Amino acid sequence: MKRVLLAGTALCMGAGMAIAEVTVSGDGRMGVFSDQNDNLQFHSRVRIKFAASAELDNGLTAGGSIRADNAGPGSSGTGGDVYLSGPFGKLSMGDVDSGAKAAVGHVAEVGYKNHDSPNEISYQRGGAAGEEPALQYALPMMGPVQVYASLGMAPVTDEEGDVIEGQYEISADTLAIGAKADLAIADMGSAWIGGGFEATTSDTEDGHLVFGAGADVSGFTGKIVFGMQSRDSIEVDGETVDQDRDQFGVSAGYSAGQMGVTVFYTDDSEFEGDGGHEALGAGFSWNLGGGASLKAGFTNWPGQEEGDEDAQTADLGVTFAF
Repeated sequence: MKRVLLAGTALCMGAGMAIAEVTVSGDGRMGVFSDQNDNLQFHSRVRIKFAASAELDNGLTAGGSIRADNAGPGSSGTGGDVYLSGPFGKLSMGDVDSGAKAAVGHVAEVGYKNHDSPNEISYQRGGAAGEEPALQYALPMMGPVQVYASLGMAPVTDEEGDVIEGQYEISADTLAIGAKADLAIADMGSAWIGGGFEATTSDTEDGHLVFGAGADVSGFTGKIVFGMQSRDSIEVDGETVDQDRDQFGVSAGYSAGQMGVTVFYTDDSEFEGDGGHEALGAGFSWNLGGGASLKAGFTNWPGQEEGDEDAQTADLGVTFAF
């Protein structure tokens, strides 16, 4: 990705001096895709990102970033982020990941569009999600270990426990922590292992434990993620429905020269609530040079109930980085 430097100037303010820098970058994509209802559609997108940083005269660094399409949410903290970093670590606020998500994340996606995000597992926390800003703290590296912590805001409730619309407050029940350790594999590549925990504001949930590991060795990449979320059972039509959510994802890829292939599998199909799914996908990419790539992907979504037919999504397009 090319970055255009807008300003790299020593800004003198009284006796102090800050080195400020603003950069512009972006990405785009265009192509065709078929959704789960077999509708063939065009899809294109372009996003411009602005990033700014300044080295303060006390040695700290302040900065932030925002996409052009998030200019409005950025003014309220629900889009983009701002940060302050130094010997104490990095403190970020805005649309930031939870501590657990920052440490583990998702398995690899396929295709140019990643329609319906089949490679993702569900995190309870992370990102302002169009509501309120969150806080993330990345502690200083402790050898190969990076620790993250985050805190968000929860809806305010009245004396009867009902949510008061539009009111939020900082809540310890939104705390999330995560840790990731980078490991070297001789001279062949690298690996990592991590995990995290997300608290919850619900009396019927026990939080979310998530673990993951990955490796990048001689052109081969792999990642595995699994999460465990305990929920109280509920009664539906006179039957007890198990609401526990066990999530699993794995991906593998290989790249050689301009070509790359990726496969993934995710499963939280036993979850009875909204969002439970199972998906198996494969993708192909070809580096066109200059930040452009040709990408294709195919995903199969097995039917979740007896008698349900499988659904498929597919896409073919070009992605750009500039």
